[in-house]
Amino acid sequence: MTRPIRPWKSSFLILSLGIALHAPDVARAASEHIQNPIGNLRDAVLADLKPHASASKTYNEFWTYHFFLDGNLQADLNFSRVNLGRLKAPVCGADLTLLGFKGKNYSVAREYDKKNFVFTDSISQLRVHEKIWFQGGLPASHRTHFATTKKDVSYYLDLTFTEIEPGKVWGDGMFRFGGSDAVGIFWNIPGAKVSGVLAVNGDTLHVKGTAYMDHTFQTDLAPNLVNAGYRYSAQSGPLEVGYYLNPTSRFQSQPVGYGLRKTGSEYTLLSPQSLKVLSAANALGSKVATVLEIRYPDGGITTLKRADDRFQQSTLHEFSGLTKMAIKSFMGGEVLVFKGLGTLGDGRAIGYSYFTVN
Repeated sequence: MTRPIRPWKSSFLILSLGIALHAPDVARAASEHIQNPIGNLRDAVLADLKPHASASKTYNEFWTYHFFLDGNLQADLNFSRVNLGRLKAPVCGADLTLLGFKGKNYSVAREYDKKNFVFTDSISQLRVHEKIWFQGGLPASHRTHFATTKKDVSYYLDLTFTEIEPGKVWGDGMFRFGGSDAVGIFWNIPGAKVSGVLAVNGDTLHVKGTAYMDHTFQTDLAPNLVNAGYRYSAQSGPLEVGYYLNPTSRFQSQPVGYGLRKTGSEYTLLSPQSLKVLSAANALGSKVATVLEIRYPDGGITTLKRADDRFQQSTLHEFSGLTKMAIKSFMGGEVLVFKGLGTLGDGRAIGYSYFTVN
């Protein structure tokens, strides 16, 4: 079973993967310049974890965790603060997706007034509710906590991080789109081990596995900036993670985002030169990459093979017919989300989270 998400009741969920819907602005000139981050690969600091200054009425920010746990269980946890411009007052919140929890899938989201959004420097804690928070000075310690009840279903997650890889950031972490917009990407936890408790309606699992977390922001709603995104994390062998975005046609064709690969004690910055969809398949009425090739300036290639979608969902899944068409037209698109398991070109297993704007 998959618990439904209400895209209007909890509007921040439309953005919970670093994506959003928006009525289109007046078309701007094609081929606007994109500038990569300024600087080299460096260690992450507290400022990279903390909320950044809200730079616009459509500024949105996300802290995204992916957990890969024993028993073929995946869990995604997102903390968000969301500004939808004139559409709605600013909010904050969190959402949890469980894939394969005793053979079932669950999704739950909570939304709160922006005054609930508090970051405490002394303990490196982000809190959106007294029972929904993360904290810990990285890379020494970290913990995530999520507890809520919605529609008579209770959810509980409490995971402690150990063996945390120091965070890494490409320069200032900011990709500048044209003259005024930007996307920020910060790898606060490239990799770690986790252990703790997951529960649904009191049915409790003691779990352990691996995790990573990235922190992202965008100064405008995503369909004005990008039309697809690809996150992945290697599940065996050397540490490797990546998050890549394909800009809309009004920008230069170069991809946005970067990855990290660790060999021994050294990290390599995986700066993309191009993204190429080698094959695609229909899913939820859209063509979605099944094999994606990422090329780097040094001639290196990473191939991502999307094999097993464990979760597919449109942010407009609760609507149908003319209502859905009207909302899609007003919002400027429909975001389709795909989460699951696949492989790299060398055969290593990966977990992935893709989205497309349809």
